[in-house]
Order: sequence, then C-alpha cells, then structure tokens
Amino acid sequence: MRGSTRLLCGGALSAASMLLGIGSASADCVRHVYNRSPLVLVASQDGGPAITLRPGTSRAIRLARPGTLTLSGYCAPRGLYGDPAAFGPPVVQESFGYQAVLDRCYFEFGHDFYANELGRGFLPYDGTKPFTLNNPKPGDVVLYTDQAACLPAR
Repeated sequence: MRGSTRLLCGGALSAASMLLGIGSASADCVRHVYNRSPLVLVASQDGGPAITLRPGTSRAIRLARPGTLTLSGYCAPRGLYGDPAAFGPPVVQESFGYQAVLDRCYFEFGHDFYANELGRGFLPYDGTKPFTLNNPKPGDVVLYTDQAACLPAR
C-alpha cells in the first residue's frame, strides 16, 4: 500500500509540473550545424564564442530565443585545424536570423508562402547557397560545397 501512495503522489507531482510547464512555455530547441564540405566551418551564435567544425562533422546548438547565427568557411591546409585567422579570409560567410518561439525553431529566409502555418523558409531559396537551412529539421543548417571554393581564381 505504501508503494502505491508514493506512486500516486509522484504522479500528482508530475501532472502539476506539466501544468506549470505549459504556463511558462519556453523555446528551447536543440538543433545541429553540419559541415558536409572540405572547408573548416566556424559558427557563432549571437556574437558569442565561436565553435569550429572540421570537415564531415556536426555540432549541436541550442536555440532558446530569436537570434542570429554567423557562419564562415575557411580553406585550411590538410590536417591543420587551428586558429581560423591563420587561414586567411573566409571563402564563404553568411549570417542567418532564426526564430525560436514556443516549440518552433527555424531559420527565416525566402518566401512567405505558408508563413503562418510553418514559418518562413520552408520553400527552396537560391540565396542561401552553399548553406542549406531548415534541413533535415527546421532549425538545422548544413554547409555543403566542394574543394573548388579553395582553388585560386584564374
């Protein structure tokens, strides 16, 4: 009988915490930055500390409120992944605004078609290349380019 009393109290506390959680909804999404390129990708969220992603890796980021993600891709000598400032200027660089409202986290760009239902940025948009936004999930970003970005211009 004692065990069932604890279970009942635990269930009541759990239900109360769920109700309290509904009243104070927060946008707290864990999303990913993927580097599917031969470049070294450096990402900074809202001007904060930068994270470095080697080619073929990914990192989780937390989107807790509306903000900006700044992404820079550098050509790095093979096997050298130190300070990006030593690589020279970035070959790709872009900043994207994102929304994090309630349980919806996504990058805003592109068309307003279905904006009320899904948020902006769910239809293809050429202006974000070589970055793919909101894919594979809303709020994810992927850098995909080839080695040609690092070849000298002729």
